[in-house]
Amino acid sequence: FAWRENLSVVLTWRWISMPGGDCFWVVGAIGWFILDLPHSMTIERRLLYLLPFAPRLDATNGGSKVMAQILSRMAAHHKLCLVYLRGIDEPPIDELIRQHCDCAVEVIRAWSGSDFIHRWVRQSRLVISLIGNRPMWVTDWYSREYSEKARSIIERWHPDILHIDYHIMGQYLPALYGCTAPRVLTMPESGERAAPFITSSNKFIQLLNRYDRLAWRRYEKAVVQEVDAVVVFTDCDNKAIARLASGTRIVKIPLGTEIPENPQDLGDDYPPKLLFFGSFIHPPNLDAALRLAHSIFPSLLARVPELELYIVGDQPPPVLKRVANEKIMVTGRVPDLAPYLARASIVVAPLRLGGGMRVKILETLAAGKALVTTPLAVEGLAIIDREQVVLAESDAEFVQAIIKLLADPEMRAALANRARTWACENLGWEKSIAAYEGLYTNLIESAQPS
Repeated sequence: FAWRENLSVVLTWRWISMPGGDCFWVVGAIGWFILDLPHSMTIERRLLYLLPFAPRLDATNGGSKVMAQILSRMAAHHKLCLVYLRGIDEPPIDELIRQHCDCAVEVIRAWSGSDFIHRWVRQSRLVISLIGNRPMWVTDWYSREYSEKARSIIERWHPDILHIDYHIMGQYLPALYGCTAPRVLTMPESGERAAPFITSSNKFIQLLNRYDRLAWRRYEKAVVQEVDAVVVFTDCDNKAIARLASGTRIVKIPLGTEIPENPQDLGDDYPPKLLFFGSFIHPPNLDAALRLAHSIFPSLLARVPELELYIVGDQPPPVLKRVANEKIMVTGRVPDLAPYLARASIVVAPLRLGGGMRVKILETLAAGKALVTTPLAVEGLAIIDREQVVLAESDAEFVQAIIKLLADPEMRAALANRARTWACENLGWEKSIAAYEGLYTNLIESAQPS
């Protein structure tokens, strides 16, 4: 902005040195105001979001929490309308988010309860869906009522931008027919990468997984070609989606996270505690939790008998609940993750499936906690092994890294402090929100007739 400031100074200086300078002063002030105006104002847009979860700032589901953080910032400059799905047993939209929206329309997902009948009907629907080449997760999030309500909102609210969050919501694109607003699709990861690759000796499960991956390939290609831009979080996901895009614009906008005012405690309480957290709707999280409980924790317990493991997150399935015992706590959804983070000696995330940026990793770094995880889990983050995190691949490497950190509190504290410093410098939301603003403006301007 230096050139604008210099111009203002020059015009003001002429007021001082020449007769009739009042006139020049007015010209200088008006000139500076006009030149600065485009940089000091954000054009208000009407943004319609199609969401798979109820956005909550306190959610343990990373997707729900990220949506809430983005929406709370977008609401400062734009008019928002949300149409979102919610499971029967899931908490409602954050009231603070609702208050900042023009409208927030909720649709309850069918057969999303946790009782036996709901689970049986739901699983039957998922298996049958593969016959029609529909990914199981897409079918699980299908609702005729949602499609009708999305269409109704579009007809009466007239958005400037349609923002579809998650690939599973791309199935509602037909409901948008006739709406000329640019369409943006956020894909936190490729569905094929996130499909349930959980190892199983059951031949039927293996067959389902194989067909599900093929269904994702067909589905995502069709969805990506129906939007104007796709937002991804990492270079790896950019490459994966580029194979499907066929000319669709792909934009990388990394995630941010809320930075707590103060770091969490170092977790020096006795007995020492390990923590894994995430939503178990997401197959990679379930795989990581089972791996930790079955393959990593027993070896740790043999060397540190007093050690405890906490597995925290929404909707743990029966297979995960069965690992609970006096040393392994499977909590399900909790009202507040902070106490678990505070008490944890180490956060462990042995993720080996999926893609995108993991919200749990960003939150752990921002909280200033020691973290042992895989290279895949920190994909898209410019962090260094043993500088901000400790990276491990095999079960033996995880055991060795965790034992070493438990035995050396000073090393653990230094790692946590460096993680917190890096997060404060790199994980704020400002750049990401500005990138979304720029993308919306570019798409709207490109859609206007020349």
